[in-house]
Amino acid sequence: MITSEVKLFEAIKMMRQLTKIGVPFSFEYKSFDSTRGQTDGVKVIEKALLRPGLRTDQSDLAESLIGYIVYPSGLPRFFHVELLLRFNGKKVIP
Repeated sequence: MITSEVKLFEAIKMMRQLTKIGVPFSFEYKSFDSTRGQTDGVKVIEKALLRPGLRTDQSDLAESLIGYIVYPSGLPRFFHVELLLRFNGKKVIP
């Protein structure tokens, strides 16, 4: 059965698998700047690959921030894992 939903940590697992073999994926998330406490709305990323995130000695948010690069430009970015909305067209659920 094909489903249009995917569980949050299953989506992250698939992102890691696709990155490992060099296959870009798409996703959407609600942006949030925790330093300023503000959002820029929903971000749509057409193609991305994961990158190493922050270590726990670098940030208190290391466990919740996921590092990615915009493909193919290589522009480095982060998103809060809890704010992931869609992965490869599927709705992300808790």
